[in-house]
Amino acid sequence: MKPSPNYDFSISVRHQPCEQEPEVAALYQGIFDVILNHTVSIMFVPNIEINSYNWPPVLSENIDDIFTEIEARLITTGLSKYTVTPNLLLAGKEEIIPQTGSDYCQSGVVFFVTPEEFDIFSMELSRLAEQIPSLHSSKKVSEIQDLNFIKFIFSRIMSSKYFAEQDLQILGREKVYF
Repeated sequence: MKPSPNYDFSISVRHQPCEQEPEVAALYQGIFDVILNHTVSIMFVPNIEINSYNWPPVLSENIDDIFTEIEARLITTGLSKYTVTPNLLLAGKEEIIPQTGSDYCQSGVVFFVTPEEFDIFSMELSRLAEQIPSLHSSKKVSEIQDLNFIKFIFSRIMSSKYFAEQDLQILGREKVYF
């Protein structure tokens, strides 16, 4: 299905353990992919231990060799255009994750939130993923506009100077310049 710009666009939610091979699925527990209008993906990734050894995420030669939850979270973040993750010290900030030499990697943006905000988002995403379990299932924004993670997407992600103009167009929006 080719997406067309639509203010009341569709949203689907995929819990990442369901998208992975059984032997590594548990490592992706708590990671959700929120897909807007069938094309714009925003990953919600639980706490990432940010330190000088793993930040920004550098992808290994073989991204399929994952042995820990932290590796799964870092790889997900490194491969994502938009990521939301909790970090008490960085909450409210946005950070560009540069390309790191792997063929798989692209520049992305990480949006930091408080752990409490992330817990609320995770509960909402978990419930919504149960309501729309199929890859082709979705809800319209108007049906779930009161959920906190939707409000966050509109107020922080889509209004960010780092949100791609092309993605705004896919969602039936335009860049607002102040």
